[in-house]
Amino acid sequence: MLITSSRKPSANTRTLCKYLASFFNCAYLTRGKMGLADVISCSDDSNVLVVGDYHGSPGSLMFYDKDGAELLSIRLSIFYPDGYKFSNLKSMEPVLMGDSELGNMLSFYFGIPQYECDGIAKCIRVEDDRMEFLYSGSLLFRLNVKSYRVPEVAD
Repeated sequence: MLITSSRKPSANTRTLCKYLASFFNCAYLTRGKMGLADVISCSDDSNVLVVGDYHGSPGSLMFYDKDGAELLSIRLSIFYPDGYKFSNLKSMEPVLMGDSELGNMLSFYFGIPQYECDGIAKCIRVEDDRMEFLYSGSLLFRLNVKSYRVPEVAD
């Protein structure tokens, strides 16, 4: 998967992109003036995640397939706990815990296995209203899900 931002992202949005890329062990692309088609052409035949901005903070996650079709759109807000400090986590593979509709879709699009988080270093606990990113049982950050939608497929 390739992670990038919206066209003119805030510093907070660029930071979240880098955190997500580190957490998911995937590439982050500084978008600049590239259009979505150009970004997708850089993705090496994998899905693309675009982190959108809303009033200077991350406000959405939009997943696209290798052909540019929108797979999933999530509106969100972000929460960092007190004393939050993120470090590079690329050496470990994450797992996803949660049997919600959103959890199942994220597992499929990210290619992340679904297991219980007990004893797992990197874990995402997903419910339909939040995604908690955990490292060794401690909360790194939480994405509060306001809404999500799966685009209808045209026949």
